[in-house]
Amino acid sequence: MPPKSEAQRRLMQAAAHDPEVAAKTGVPVKVAKEFADADPGGKLPKKKKGPSQFALPRDRKGKP
Repeated sequence: MPPKSEAQRRLMQAAAHDPEVAAKTGVPVKVAKEFADADPGGKLPKKKKGPSQFALPRDRKGKP
């Protein structure tokens, strides 16, 4: 599975190479290594901008 963000990529790389980081963050070393191996590298795709698909409906006055 490719990373969703640069922060996720850095976390998984750190957890894959340092068991202490893995224990501190709760990420199993095995999972982090699999994730790091599957990461193709390069730039991540740009995030879409726009309304969230999980946005809460609003009433007519704009209040939640």
